[in-house]
Amino acid sequence: MCGISGVFSYKNEAEQLKSAVESSIFTLKKRGPEVQQVSVIGNAVLGHARLAILDTSNAGNQPFTDDSNRYTIVYNGEFYNYRDFYKELEDDGVKFRSTSDTEVLLHLYIKYGSACIHKINGFFAFAIYDAVENSLFVARDRIGIKPLYVINNERFFGFSSELKGIMAFPFERKLNYTALSYYLQLNYVPAPLSMVEGVEKVEPGTMLKITKQGIQKERYYQIPNGKNTSINASYEDAQTILIQKLTESVRLRLISDVPLGTFLSGGIDSSIISLIASRYVDSLQTFSIGFKDNPFIDETYYAQLVAKEIHSQHTEIQIDKTNLEYALESILSDIDEPFADSSAIAVNVLCKFVKPHVTVALSGDGADELFAGYHKHFAHYNHMRLKNINSCLAALHPLVKILPQSRSNGVFNFFRKISKYSEIASYGNAEAYWRLCSIGDEKYVVNILHKSYTLDNQIKEKYTNHFSQSSDINDVLYADQQLVLPNDMLTKVDRMSMENSLEVRTPFLDYTFVEFVNSLPPEYKINAGMKKRILQDAFRDDLPDELYNRPKKGFEVPLQHWCSTIFPDLEATLLSPEFIEQQGIFNSNTIDQLKKQSTSSTPNDAPAQIWALLVFQSWWKRYF
Repeated sequence: MCGISGVFSYKNEAEQLKSAVESSIFTLKKRGPEVQQVSVIGNAVLGHARLAILDTSNAGNQPFTDDSNRYTIVYNGEFYNYRDFYKELEDDGVKFRSTSDTEVLLHLYIKYGSACIHKINGFFAFAIYDAVENSLFVARDRIGIKPLYVINNERFFGFSSELKGIMAFPFERKLNYTALSYYLQLNYVPAPLSMVEGVEKVEPGTMLKITKQGIQKERYYQIPNGKNTSINASYEDAQTILIQKLTESVRLRLISDVPLGTFLSGGIDSSIISLIASRYVDSLQTFSIGFKDNPFIDETYYAQLVAKEIHSQHTEIQIDKTNLEYALESILSDIDEPFADSSAIAVNVLCKFVKPHVTVALSGDGADELFAGYHKHFAHYNHMRLKNINSCLAALHPLVKILPQSRSNGVFNFFRKISKYSEIASYGNAEAYWRLCSIGDEKYVVNILHKSYTLDNQIKEKYTNHFSQSSDINDVLYADQQLVLPNDMLTKVDRMSMENSLEVRTPFLDYTFVEFVNSLPPEYKINAGMKKRILQDAFRDDLPDELYNRPKKGFEVPLQHWCSTIFPDLEATLLSPEFIEQQGIFNSNTIDQLKKQSTSSTPNDAPAQIWALLVFQSWWKRYF
């Protein structure tokens, strides 16, 4: 696990651009704290910051060049099946200088060219420069687990693991208002957009080839939609296949030359991953996080039950408001691109406390987007099947929306969910999906932006154009796998883990496992009584009974409480009328209304919207 940056010069200015790449790699030091190196090769400058996982010797350092001095690679990620190619490559005459997956990947590219991408199973972003052809090959993994930002102008093509790495390159910075409008709705910026004009995220499953003649881009992989593929297996047989495939995925992800463990929250997903891992790792290290100040969301009791069942070496990390507040300040001071999923604060704390124990951790991320595990999935499931009730609820929305709504109170949170459901009750499937993903609707975006702004719906349509009147839950999950998973959930895990130099692996997101799950009928995943149905049933006999049929909990943070305690001090600087007017981006009257609502008895989503504004303002102040 590492950080990569580099440029391809169109004007033979590689030496002049070297210092920019060195500055870029310095910003990525937390991703690779052990070794940072930059090399100039022909028209390319390649930089790498290393967190050693496989072959921790200097032989695995990057940039890594083959013996012919023609090909050089910088690589971020893990290539789990790399050992399968040793004999093939040795038979071709390759003499390996290391035991790293990096060297295997480079030689596969030398042998197969871009087709090598179809042979590797893992998560990655990498770049390979061919000094003879004078070309750069860049690729991102199939699911979008590892990030990759790119910029292209008349002078150079540049890439980096993070937006702040790109910001070290010489170009004019301009705010991307289209990206901002989506951020205000979703809490994150969806690919291929970034918050800076001219900078894009490489989309999952995409590869680029850059030469002086320009850029060739190809989507080499697309997650299959369950509506287009189906498996002919009974529910019982499908459970057996699921167990086999997930077990193999976990086994592959246990390769490591450094200490390894698992996150064990006490939920079904992480419990299953820990259970399987414990069958291959003696005295597996497991880690759970407890919330001293909020017993309602504390799951350590359930984590302890699982740890006892699988005989793991369990560490329980109790955090309090001080830990969360410190993480909040850390995120604001080092934010890469505006990202306002508040659960990132708790994930940051978890990674910080786990890092002294292990360098690699397996997590249960991705299961919700595969098996319909979120509350919104149940809402959309009902939206699709309860047409008569929907029309009644839609008529009641004007009354329901005036009920007190808050995430910090059980009754008021129920009112909040009913209000949102009644709002979408009359919507089509695509519009309902988008609204359930959002913390603010399009009217909110128009009101909060200072200048008149016409919303660009191209990105919204890109992620929802597969919906129809006959859509089922598989269409919802497919949309989540394209939108929410890479742009929100995986971004959160990558940013917070790399902030603490910790590698997190996600067995549920092995692409072969994803393809299998997407081929399952929707009724295998959700029905009127259960979410994640087949996943829960497949491991029911192996996990404590207490884990089942209890409410789903998550990494909640007390945003509403912070609105009256921590946020006012931040607002005094970042959201002051003077600063807002000078900045010229937001409408100060709308922000004042949000501030009042966030501390009222009916805050609804105002605390989350305030947090999103604070994150953006902190980022904007640093770079603009």
